[in-house]
Amino acid sequence: MAFTETLSQDEWNESGGGGAAERGLYARVLEYVRDSGQRFHRISVESGPFAGKKPSSIATALKNARDGKNAPEGVDKIQISSQGPSEKKGTKGAVFLENEAIAA
Repeated sequence: MAFTETLSQDEWNESGGGGAAERGLYARVLEYVRDSGQRFHRISVESGPFAGKKPSSIATALKNARDGKNAPEGVDKIQISSQGPSEKKGTKGAVFLENEAIAA
């Protein structure tokens, strides 16, 4: 009787294995947005380091990184929101970042 299902590392990562993000990942995302020179950004939950994660969980972690005592300098002007999955639109959701320090 099998109690587990074996997965490749890619399958494990894509299905949310390892739950915790690598140390400093959210701060690096915020620094990237701050330094990019672009006002609007979107994080996909369909691929990349956030694949399979809930958009609301990513947004919360980004807000905590932005508002924490060790937050990177200058990220306080980044607004963060998320949109959950939409069966109607066929999307798994996304996280949206707006760097208000950049003129629209």
